[in-house]
Amino acid sequence: MTATINRRDLKIVVRELMQEVLWELEQQLPDPDTGEELRPEIAEYLRLPAEQKGAHHSLDDVKRELGLDE
Repeated sequence: MTATINRRDLKIVVRELMQEVLWELEQQLPDPDTGEELRPEIAEYLRLPAEQKGAHHSLDDVKRELGLDE
């Protein structure tokens, strides 16, 4: 029995596999921020409303820029 898969479906399978592998690898890495303190200016920035932090792009715009909108 021979199975065929089109390019779009193959890309989806490969992308999902890569995400799974990367997630598994990430779980094994130590947290690089362990023992670190958040600087006051960074904490203040994180508390700002999104509108005050600068330009934002929608997920669709980013996907389009990266060619991932298929």
